[in-house]
Amino acid sequence: MSHALPSPAAARHPRRQQTYRPGGGLLLAVALLISAVLSGCGGGGESGGTPAGGSAATDGKLVIAMLPKLKNIAYFDACHRGARAAADELGVELIYDGPDSNSGSEQSRYMETWIRQGVSAICVAPNQPRAIRRLVERASQAGIPVFTWDTDALESGRQLMVAQVDDKVLGETLVDDLAAQMGGEGKWAIAIASLDAANLNSWRLHAENRAKTKYPGMTLVDTVVTNEDENRARELVGTLLGRHPDLGGIIAFDSNSVPGAADAIERAEKVGEVALTGNSLPNTMRPFIKRGVLQSFYLWDPRALGELSIRVAVASLRGEKIEPGTELEGYGPLTFSEENPTTIILSKPVRFTKDNIDDYDF
Repeated sequence: MSHALPSPAAARHPRRQQTYRPGGGLLLAVALLISAVLSGCGGGGESGGTPAGGSAATDGKLVIAMLPKLKNIAYFDACHRGARAAADELGVELIYDGPDSNSGSEQSRYMETWIRQGVSAICVAPNQPRAIRRLVERASQAGIPVFTWDTDALESGRQLMVAQVDDKVLGETLVDDLAAQMGGEGKWAIAIASLDAANLNSWRLHAENRAKTKYPGMTLVDTVVTNEDENRARELVGTLLGRHPDLGGIIAFDSNSVPGAADAIERAEKVGEVALTGNSLPNTMRPFIKRGVLQSFYLWDPRALGELSIRVAVASLRGEKIEPGTELEGYGPLTFSEENPTTIILSKPVRFTKDNIDDYDF
């Protein structure tokens, strides 16, 4: 039977629940059901298109506005579920909304609206980190703290960053995996959603540096930008395979580029010839893994990322000290980046293969 990836709290505290179930209990299950119904009806400030108007204040509750890079893809849908569960448990109002494409200008419109509304805090996964600096300044002037999650904007003045993994660890892990499949030799390429997103490009640079220093027999020959679009990834990787018929491997750095690349490899009848790894979701990649299109890929639990982002914002608003070892209600002790004391690390990357992929359902 499939089960969810254990939350970081459960992993560190074996006596706690061993499936992802923030808070647990019947009341939370009912809250989640109600939340799912409301989301399906466009309620709770989560309708698409443009930011909703009006006041954000509701019955004196804290109001957390959460902005993904884009909506309506499986990865950020999973982040939303974790954020919703945490908000319900903590008794805060969650506004989860954002653009339908990875647009920095569209994200700015949401932030501008939420600043006017006077929300309690904003959690943003910026598409263009430099573009949000002026908005973080405006929010600060209005007494609204801004937190980043999923991807950072270090120079923006944000309060804290909630990161999925340590960037260096993930980038090096990905290239080590690809090198093992390629025997440490041959041509390889990159598929990536954006050259602006800080997290993706930090992983990419760490992977490239690792390849140069540890695998001199591997040559990076191309990089394609997929705009977080699976169909575009399929097309661009298909063209890439034609342009480099002796290509030995690909790293795809986002959840839509991996299945797009896998599909392109399969259509080009290159299975077993072109190695592939990257970051994506178990439910998305399961059929490709089972057909042998790729041996492995990596991720963390995106629901836990959404959960932790909300818990950090709420704890900060309630005056709790956020530092290494801080125990958040219902979560456990926090781990911070050794390189940046304002960056919280969710977990180590999980490697998914045919041997364990049926153990996960998200």
